[in-house]
Amino acid sequence: MSRGNPQSVVERDDSVSAETPAAADCLGVCHIASGDLWAGAEVQIATLLKYLVRDGGLELSAILLNDGRLAEEIRHLGVELLVIPESRIGFLGILRRAAKFLRGKKIHVLHSHRCKENLLAAMLALRFQIPHIVQTLHGMPEPQRRLKRLRLSLLSTLNRFVSRTAPDRLICVSPEMTRRLRGLAAPHKLVTIANGIDFASVRSCLSAAEAKMRLGIPSDHQVFGVAGRLEPIKRLDIFLRAAAKIHAIRANTKFLIVGEGREANNLKLLAESLGIGEHVLFLGHRDDIYDVLRAFDILVMCSDHEGLPMVLLEALALGLVVVAREVGGIPEVIQDGENGILVKSADPSALAAACLEVLADAERRRRLVDSGPQSVAKGFSAERMAAQVAQLYRSLMEPR
Repeated sequence: MSRGNPQSVVERDDSVSAETPAAADCLGVCHIASGDLWAGAEVQIATLLKYLVRDGGLELSAILLNDGRLAEEIRHLGVELLVIPESRIGFLGILRRAAKFLRGKKIHVLHSHRCKENLLAAMLALRFQIPHIVQTLHGMPEPQRRLKRLRLSLLSTLNRFVSRTAPDRLICVSPEMTRRLRGLAAPHKLVTIANGIDFASVRSCLSAAEAKMRLGIPSDHQVFGVAGRLEPIKRLDIFLRAAAKIHAIRANTKFLIVGEGREANNLKLLAESLGIGEHVLFLGHRDDIYDVLRAFDILVMCSDHEGLPMVLLEALALGLVVVAREVGGIPEVIQDGENGILVKSADPSALAAACLEVLADAERRRRLVDSGPQSVAKGFSAERMAAQVAQLYRSLMEPR
């Protein structure tokens, strides 16, 4: 793939080798990600790398713009890692440190995961004549508050240009995302590779009663919960309004909100105003997330859009009942009435009714619990995802 004359954009540095794998022992791949959170995208990156390291034909490295849980996971895998603290270093400083890290490495593919990282990958590819760029689009752009929206407008514009021109492939995590992004890049660049989960990690040794007890919840209470970033797109206001309707009918209920984000205070105020404040537990970030999920009788998903949420796959693997809005990539995982319940409406009354109906039907609930793990194992394993990504890398190196 031609990238033009790199000297017209940035200074060329030939000290990074981009020779083809036929002339090298391994195909060099460097992932570039933010790592500021530990949410679905970060879990997915860690899971992907965990399985890619088992491929003896890949030489992996990574650049993160923040230290944290993702960095810890990557270090544990033994993948060579550079962490650049973006809160203290400007973009040009990040570029210089990343360039120093890559100098001398045989890199064939840069794999980036978000907006700033996409720009960084494009500039590094030009500087070092790295032949291929892959981007993963973990979700659709989210609405931002005014000041942040203005600050990010230029970055977003540059990212749209880079996404149209620089990458060889754009990985979309669901067919629905691929369809929506057809205008972003040439059709041949768009590739659908579904998220996958590591079944060895997604497990809990607790019974539902034990998990509830650890959270101070009586075993005879039904637990409805959400897990993820507390951001506007997740529409947790719908969850709380549905919770108020559920609690009015079933008194022995608790509602768990697991995660962190800018909506936390607003959601606490809303819970109080709805009269259910004492029945809603805000648990924040949890490292024992699978033990917490075990306490759920029903996982509720209210988002306006989702790519292919990791928590959905994890909940199904754990045998939870899922009630979710029919948005984004969710219907590509949930077959309504077979391994979960889909709700077409954003009306809290419709969501509450769906939750109460499945709770009242023990036989239906049992069928959903039994079918969840089977459906995830069939199409959403980490092994399958990593094999598809590795094949994508190799396909880029094939003669054209």
